[in-house]
Amino acid sequence: MSAPHDVTPRLAATTILVRARGDQPELLLLKRGEHARFMPNAYVFAGGALDLSDESADVYALCNGLDDELASEQLELPSNGLRFFVAAVREAFEECGLLLAYDARGDIADLSSWDESRLRETRLKISGGQLSIAELCRAEGWRLAVDKLAFFSHWITPPGRVRFDTRFFLCGAPPRQTACLAGNEMSQLVWRTAAEALAEHASKELLLMYPTRAILKDIAAMRDVEELFDFARKPRKIAPITPVLPKGVRADGA
Repeated sequence: MSAPHDVTPRLAATTILVRARGDQPELLLLKRGEHARFMPNAYVFAGGALDLSDESADVYALCNGLDDELASEQLELPSNGLRFFVAAVREAFEECGLLLAYDARGDIADLSSWDESRLRETRLKISGGQLSIAELCRAEGWRLAVDKLAFFSHWITPPGRVRFDTRFFLCGAPPRQTACLAGNEMSQLVWRTAAEALAEHASKELLLMYPTRAILKDIAAMRDVEELFDFARKPRKIAPITPVLPKGVRADGA
């Protein structure tokens, strides 16, 4: 019989959104709500569990520059790797309002003309299942910019009540779009360099769970934005990491 906390991890995707501050990479972190079931009050990258709509033929047909065969090869999966890229795009839009999509001219979609209420309503409809990311793209004439995502790392949550098997992707934050919250899942968003975020964690200003800290330490070691993206895009073996937690410490942060 399985132990009470021996649950199967849910598949998930996370996007590390990056913008330049001078030549240094600045990263978007979102604070989870204090009543969140998983990692309450922690600052995390935008992401979440895969949805059935992430692997539909409709949404695969709207992916730019990447098909399922190539996506699966990058993630070392036999098939359906493209759903992780789709989920990374969808979750980033739901959680922070940044949409990785090309318009009909091949430019990243410009959301500057959208008023706040329209953007919020659209995001809430997608997160609530009333609208799919594929339906949104077809209505606007967009294609998902999955080719902008670079597979960065793979983490599996240790045994606990809530577990995730998460692929992390690195991507530049889209221009002409502003990160903002919608819904109650997140309570704050901040832009920080990796070194700043780690320093604020050390001073107890930001709560960072181990995988986030480990990724930030890797990024902090890069000289600049160019080196970070060169590293992310080069072919390399990315093995899944499952942290070993100290006795008495739970993976869900509770």
